[in-house]
Amino acid sequence: MIEPDERTKIYSTLDTRFEDFVTILSDYLRVPTISAHGAKFQEGAEATKKVLEAIGADVRLVPEEGGPPVVIGEVEEDPTLPWVILYNHYDVQPVDPLDEWRSDPFDPVIRDGKLYARGAADTKGNTVAQALAVQAIRDVAGRLPVNVRFFVDGEEESGSPHLLPFAEDHPDLFRGLGATIEAAAHTREGKPSLSLGSKGILSVELEVRTSAVDQHSSLATVIPNAAWRLIAALRSLRSERGRILIDGFLDGVPPPDPGMLRYLRRNTADPIAYKEDYGAREIYGGKTRYARIKQATYGTTCTIDGIWSGYTGAGHKTVNPAVAHAKLDFRLLPGQRPDAIFDLLVAHLRTKGFSDVKVEKHSVFEPAASAISERLPQAILAATREVYGTEPNVFPWSYGSSTTWYFTRMGTPAPHPPGVGYQGSRAHAPNEQIRLDDARRAMKVAAGMLMALEHS
Repeated sequence: MIEPDERTKIYSTLDTRFEDFVTILSDYLRVPTISAHGAKFQEGAEATKKVLEAIGADVRLVPEEGGPPVVIGEVEEDPTLPWVILYNHYDVQPVDPLDEWRSDPFDPVIRDGKLYARGAADTKGNTVAQALAVQAIRDVAGRLPVNVRFFVDGEEESGSPHLLPFAEDHPDLFRGLGATIEAAAHTREGKPSLSLGSKGILSVELEVRTSAVDQHSSLATVIPNAAWRLIAALRSLRSERGRILIDGFLDGVPPPDPGMLRYLRRNTADPIAYKEDYGAREIYGGKTRYARIKQATYGTTCTIDGIWSGYTGAGHKTVNPAVAHAKLDFRLLPGQRPDAIFDLLVAHLRTKGFSDVKVEKHSVFEPAASAISERLPQAILAATREVYGTEPNVFPWSYGSSTTWYFTRMGTPAPHPPGVGYQGSRAHAPNEQIRLDDARRAMKVAAGMLMALEHS
């Protein structure tokens, strides 16, 4: 039994060790683990192992056939206790465009109460925060009230393409009382969030070729231009304001749950903040905060992540391109299946007269969500109330995608608790950052969540 005075001491211990958090995280962030480049996988796994061994976890690097090792760090207090899984990833996104960073993305710096570096918010900061929370509980109370398994992936930012066969070979690693998936963010005002799942994703690349080689642009009178052909195909996929035009795209998606809509109405987050965060000129969804948050939560996407064709170098080259490419991703809701959406996409292009457009599947994550009534979300709610003195913003799922489904398919609820990041963290963008005050409280929520599971 963790006594009230021990709880207080655990939180004060995390305050006194906050400089340790900054130091450990800074060392961890210096390893440039960009999975899209296949960079520093082994170094990233070893750096993760070092973080977890320092808090007394039994750590092993489990090979993933064709991919980087998964880092498993376990603190087993008692075989009769339930397991809680803390999922994060040690890989990060590419840093392009590099010239937009104010400092080296892999040389962490603190400015104005914020720590800047690639991976600080997504998600190395959460791994370190949770590790120190576990250590503080054990140091003060002598033991954890549950067994804890750190599960740190090496290629989540590339869609974890090797995780499904890994999961089939190691099903017990995905079973537990619950699993936290990365972490949700804070608003600009500092209010924490709790997401009960994540959207799915289908990433693809399109290619169209209209000739064997580029030509002088004067020949565009008689030879089709590949870039224009691709643009025509892309315009068939969605409306100007984002409605997906693929027949059957929303089949299987249930209507919004009334209980979750009530949470959204009480929610204080507002996508209008992205005007300041990203310099966006327009925000879709409507004139009210509720309309915008509902659009952000229940909307699906077809996003052009990158598009290229012809000559893009210095100066001008008058050329009629022979080939054009685009990389797309679709964000999906529970009820949609990425593989089925891929088939619908291919059929759509064929039906619309674009059978010459090649489609290559890159990566997928299945959408998934858990009920708020499950034990782990309730423990997160209790911890958030204790640490922040308020209810978190509750979402049925995050706007982004992650490995949630790998756990929920095994019967393991998998929410996203409040983490070290905030609405302006710029994950995946230049100048990724966390606010140190958010990180301090996220550490305490992680500890409070585990303590709230004492009688599970």
